[in-house]
Amino acid sequence: MPLGAPLLTLTVPTDSPPTARISINHLVRQAGVSQAMRRRLRTEGLVYLNGVLQTWHTLLQPTDTVTLYLPTRETTFEPWDYELPIRYEDEHLLVINKPTGLLMHPTSTERYHTVANALVHYYEQTNQRNAAFHPVHRLDKDTSGLVIIAKNALVQHSFMKQQLPIRKTYEALCDGFFPAPLATIHWPIARKEGSIIERACHIQGKSAHTDVQCIAHSQRLSRVRFQLHTGRTHQIRVHMSHLGYPLVGDDLYGGSLDLLQQQALHAIGLQFVHPMTKEGLHLCTDIPPSWETLILQYLRKD
Repeated sequence: MPLGAPLLTLTVPTDSPPTARISINHLVRQAGVSQAMRRRLRTEGLVYLNGVLQTWHTLLQPTDTVTLYLPTRETTFEPWDYELPIRYEDEHLLVINKPTGLLMHPTSTERYHTVANALVHYYEQTNQRNAAFHPVHRLDKDTSGLVIIAKNALVQHSFMKQQLPIRKTYEALCDGFFPAPLATIHWPIARKEGSIIERACHIQGKSAHTDVQCIAHSQRLSRVRFQLHTGRTHQIRVHMSHLGYPLVGDDLYGGSLDLLQQQALHAIGLQFVHPMTKEGLHLCTDIPPSWETLILQYLRKD
């Protein structure tokens, strides 16, 4: 397998006491790499010290540079020539603005037209052949908006290992006149009995917390904004349907289809700390063009 791009490069500080020498394994552990990832690196990866292949037990000196590699695994995703809107990119990750109607990755019924296939093509066209598809979080097929894709397993794993919070802001159009400018929903969510897809509010479900802000409303529909404090499947859709204000176009949960043929739910903002650079990132995107006519036609500002 190809060697791939380096997952991580570490340098021993110049002020480290020469008598306090540590091993490569200890340095990697100090960098916050989890035991599970270190185990995978030891069994599948390669470690270089100042450009020379070494073992994990090699002792280090000040200014030594350690570089870790994981061999690139052959992808099963066929490249798809489709241009994804990219809102942010560096050597570790990218943030795309996913269009509605697009799956994140191939399934048994759709093997080609997905985010993963489009990114494989993009990586090839931009000479990033060692980059891979490692989604940090996911969006439903008919939910549009911002989503983070790590370019290797270590970056993806670092989000989980460091327990880095991702502040997600969504907007939606819902049926009817949403009466409250602000609301907080604490209703548990469980799988609906008899369905493998649909969810419902249920006292024995998992805790779910959604903050709601009404931006504009009319008797026909309302524009609302959400902050999620939990990440349950279909959380916004279930909570709004349970309140009696299903999302426009969301026929699974009772939304009308006369204005839009897909659910009007958009991930409009992301705020997080970059797991590798520690930089704080705050990214936003515009609402989908399909909403603009409806907003002009039906909505007034509070």
